[in-house]
Amino acid sequence: MHSHSSQTISLRAAKCNQAVVMLTGIVLAALIIAPSRAQEVQAIRISPEQIRRAGIETSRVSLASNKPDTATDAGQHLSGTVVAPTNAITIVSSFVTGVVQQIHVNAMQEVQSATPVATLFSQQWMEMQREYLQLATQASLHQEKLARDEALYKEGIIALGRLQDSRGIAIQSDVAAKERYQTLRAAGYSTAQLASLRTTHKLSPYLSIRAGVRGTLLELDLHPGQRVEAGMPIARISQDSALWIDFLAARQQAATIRVGDLLTIKDCTTAKVIAISPQMNGNDQSTLIRAEASRRVACLKLNQFVEATHSSSAVSSGSLGVPASALVRHGAEDYVFLKTGTGFEAVRVTVVPGSAGLIWLTSKTGKLNADSQVASKGIVALKGAWIGLGEDQAAAPAKTTTTSGGK
Repeated sequence: MHSHSSQTISLRAAKCNQAVVMLTGIVLAALIIAPSRAQEVQAIRISPEQIRRAGIETSRVSLASNKPDTATDAGQHLSGTVVAPTNAITIVSSFVTGVVQQIHVNAMQEVQSATPVATLFSQQWMEMQREYLQLATQASLHQEKLARDEALYKEGIIALGRLQDSRGIAIQSDVAAKERYQTLRAAGYSTAQLASLRTTHKLSPYLSIRAGVRGTLLELDLHPGQRVEAGMPIARISQDSALWIDFLAARQQAATIRVGDLLTIKDCTTAKVIAISPQMNGNDQSTLIRAEASRRVACLKLNQFVEATHSSSAVSSGSLGVPASALVRHGAEDYVFLKTGTGFEAVRVTVVPGSAGLIWLTSKTGKLNADSQVASKGIVALKGAWIGLGEDQAAAPAKTTTTSGGK
């Protein structure tokens, strides 16, 4: 009998504890979560004790002014890598098939457009010169024949059909000779060399491959005796043009950077932002910011890691500054959590250009001002309550269990 009473009391106590735990959870959820979804009601009711437990902290909103602010003028720091512009790399290749006889330059050497890179011995090169001489000679002879036929036609000795045939042949010969002429020019022969070839008729099996542009020879994959095929790349040259720097900026940093902003590269020069990627990196949610150095300087080298500071003084009049951690992204809109008497309220804002260090924004509702306080820490807990996490459990009616007393 005594054992049966003890079991009944224990059962009652367990059920009472369960009911208390369920009721406590429902009350806390009802206090934290707004009665409607975030899209309908922006208010989040939360007590000071719950704010403390969630680690929520607030920061005061800053009003834009023309006075320098050491906190914002210090600038935000970015890290990036120096890369070559896509139009600054030139590939040097051989126009003909041949064997490398001599190499005239070394990798990482400064070269000019006329600097010889290598000399090839090529039977194909001799054949191209011979073909040009033949075509040039034929073109000259056909021009002379055309001149005679025009004179004969004027005297009425030959018919118009013969003159037209001569004209057609002369034009075809001239085009063929010019085509071979341009081929030799593209391969590396100068105008003076071609004129000498027509005069002396001396063919040469040696072709000097020249850099073609001014810059730095980055790669040279050649050795004497190597056979080179026509069109085979043999060297890469970085032209003497301004370099690019690719920076990876966090979402909050990218929100304050605009095309045309200046970045100060540490212990070097300045760079101008020329492009901002329209998409984010899926791994770390960063944005690619591309800047162009103001000039080619010795302190910037390809593949070098650099640090830069972004500090723009173009703060829109009337804009408000908040810490980067206070900005919340929901859907396609930006929000901040404004401190109210009963908790917080989600206020939609628009990010505008401004100085680094703070996120500068405006709000059409007029609820934000220089005396406002916005949440800058513990944002995750507030956003979870705002978008309705746990709402279904809170809205569900509490179920209680009644236990009748045993006799």
